Amino acid sequence: MDAVTADTPTILLINPESRRGQKLFEEYRLRFDRALNLVDAAMTESKEDMIRRLEEGVALGISRFIIGGGDGTLSKAADILAGSDAVLGVLPLGTGNTFFHGLDLPAAPEELVSVLTDGPVARYDVGLAVKENRKTVFLNSLTMGFSQRLVELLTRESKVRLGHLAWIVEFRQALANTPTMDVTISWPGGRDHFETRQLVVVNGRTLAAGIQATPASSGQDGLLEVFRLGGPSFASIARLGTKLLAGRLLTDREAHYRMLTELTVDAQPALPVNIDGDLWLKPPVHCRVLAGALAVISASPQGQSPRRWPLVSRTLGTPRLVFPPVRTYSMRATDHKS
Repeated sequence: MDAVTADTPTILLINPESRRGQKLFEEYRLRFDRALNLVDAAMTESKEDMIRRLEEGVALGISRFIIGGGDGTLSKAADILAGSDAVLGVLPLGTGNTFFHGLDLPAAPEELVSVLTDGPVARYDVGLAVKENRKTVFLNSLTMGFSQRLVELLTRESKVRLGHLAWIVEFRQALANTPTMDVTISWPGGRDHFETRQLVVVNGRTLAAGIQATPASSGQDGLLEVFRLGGPSFASIARLGTKLLAGRLLTDREAHYRMLTELTVDAQPALPVNIDGDLWLKPPVHCRVLAGALAVISASPQGQSPRRWPLVSRTLGTPRLVFPPVRTYSMRATDHKS
């Protein structure tokens, strides 16, 4: 499907536990009821309820699912919709709304509803995490380290009250309580080994809220990016964090930056991995990219707009600075449920 229209059968699902889910459900239900063919609308009772409604909608041939919530909610929806013909529409009702920031969609409700009603559809990659017989997808990132501690410290009440500031308030305590991990990254033809307090595997453009992971990041290139956010010391983390925000992390040897189609992560001590804001299983975990597996309503038929600054070539494994922006790849979607 290249685009959606007002006649496209649509289900609206909103997570009431997200930061603004309960507050805005009725407003968006009324907006979409006037704008398009709304078959059903609900505030989901649980994660299991959302999954059930999505699976039933897909089985009935519903073409468009508009999902309201944070990144964890969207990741759960993508786990069902990836590899299908259904289209995802995104309502940013969480705290960070990281995936939404990477779509270049308008933030104003009236403009956003207009795009979600009859906007173009673009194909986006999803990451797939596999642990023995368990699988789940990630839209933005799979991380391990102090991000896990942040998830444990942050409460819904603090996110509702403080918004983005909640992360800053709890960051110092999360970092202080995170042990140094002995990490091994392996991929076909190579491996890397290092110590760190934060490992990052990125699928999309953005890493947290509107912060771009690296100048080369894209959710449409068929690649995962992996790097450590500094070594064991706080000074190293601060230095790499500053470079990340400045878009200069790629050329720093201390980052151990790689671009790969698949990799296996192992670590000691083995902390649970953080998948789009929700804690999952402990390593070893295998990750691979499912190129173009998810159809998403976007701001343009091509999806993300290019970034016009020095970027990194898509030479697998080793970064190399090039001009102009990196080209993207067109790859066939793979059904992650096979």
